[in-house]
Amino acid sequence: VGGGGSLGVTETQTLTRFEIMDGAPVKGEVIPVRLYLGGIPADLTPTYDAPNSRFSVKYYLNLVLVDEEDRRYFKQQEIILWRKQLG
Repeated sequence: VGGGGSLGVTETQTLTRFEIMDGAPVKGEVIPVRLYLGGIPADLTPTYDAPNSRFSVKYYLNLVLVDEEDRRYFKQQEIILWRKQLG
């Protein structure tokens, strides 16, 4: 996301898709998700968000759950990426 207010520009890119479970979920069931970033074919940068800056980088995990009757449930969660200091 760049800029602020109505001047902001958002770029969206799907990095990967995969199926995390087979079968219908039960109401109230918790489904743990582990995302390995090594398999994502993109040059990821750490999350960057400075309050007074005109530039920020944010990542979101978009989950789509499809039940046995083909109903779709959506959840979007911001994830924070950080890079360990090298050396």
